[in-house]
Amino acid sequence: MKLKQLYKEDKIILAIETAKGNVDVVAEAAKRGLTASATMLEAIQAGEEGVSLLKDLSENAQCFVEGMPAPAVTGCDKILCIGLNYRRHAKECNLPLPPAPVLFNKFSNALAADQECVYLDPAYIEYDYEAELVAIIGKPARNVSKEDALDYVFGYTCGNDLSTRDLQFARSNQWLLSKTFDGFAPVGPCVVTADAIDPNDLGISSMVNGEQRQNSRTSDMIFSVAEIIADLSRHFTLQPGDLIFTGTPQGVMHGYPKDQKNWLKPGDSVEVSIEGIGTLHNTFR
Repeated sequence: MKLKQLYKEDKIILAIETAKGNVDVVAEAAKRGLTASATMLEAIQAGEEGVSLLKDLSENAQCFVEGMPAPAVTGCDKILCIGLNYRRHAKECNLPLPPAPVLFNKFSNALAADQECVYLDPAYIEYDYEAELVAIIGKPARNVSKEDALDYVFGYTCGNDLSTRDLQFARSNQWLLSKTFDGFAPVGPCVVTADAIDPNDLGISSMVNGEQRQNSRTSDMIFSVAEIIADLSRHFTLQPGDLIFTGTPQGVMHGYPKDQKNWLKPGDSVEVSIEGIGTLHNTFR
């Protein structure tokens, strides 16, 4: 099942993507005399019963809605990111494989929607794209095993871990500061529930102005989604709605030779596509 958040009269609502259109969850539930989740976070917190209700509402629906996309998930407690998590990406950066997941984070101000135009501060130049599979936690997770970890995932979406490389490396490895500018964590276009997708071998790619830059599979990850969740949960509790950006494959501009670097600039367009989920599209100003 594919879920999304849309703007309806300047308010974020939950919708179900179907072949006939986007079902307005609250309106459809009300028509049937039911109460349903109004946002993605509420749907996540509702657990399996909530997902079951959403599946029922998607059948023979009558209440459809159009609207601009909102970030796929909002109101989350944590936005966690894993750096250097694809083998060929580590190779292109001439870096050794890390012995454990490398963690940094973004804040909620960085969330952006599919089709949103993201501002690039002219004080910096080296703006980079990073196509990423984003896992969304579905229930509290603390000290979970690798074998059980995927049971704690609500769903998956596409993400773009936008980065400011000249800030990231010019001020003593400023990973957080360089990656949490406003709008620097686009997520979307939808959330695919975990029962419909296997995160271990998905095609993942990015296009910049129509030119393919990244093309890989999640099987090239150094640490799988399950391993990441198990490792993080040993150190702190993951909460429903937490987002985990799981790393980017080879082909980011940071890995290009110096004489071939073509950083993002105003007017550019980036598409992040992941098999089974869809395409996240953003422009820049």
